[in-house]
Amino acid sequence: MQLLLLLPISFYCLLMPILFVNWLSLFQEDTELTKREKQLSMGVIAIATLLWPIVIPFAYLELLGKFQKSARTTLLYKKMLEATTNSHPC
Repeated sequence: MQLLLLLPISFYCLLMPILFVNWLSLFQEDTELTKREKQLSMGVIAIATLLWPIVIPFAYLELLGKFQKSARTTLLYKKMLEATTNSHPC
């Protein structure tokens, strides 16, 4: 029973510093942030790092939705292009 608790807790604790470093480096790349925005960003990073089991699935769902929307748009443009090339043969 203790092993069943130890494995997820270990996984959680091992991923926390990895995620923190990655997210921190992303925020540090943005040079246009004000000092106040940087402070807020650090707070967001800290909260997101602690709550990553909740944050990452929601972020994934958001990215998946954007990808699906992009794929539908690309398919629509492709169909429109095919329709125009079929109606006006060269």
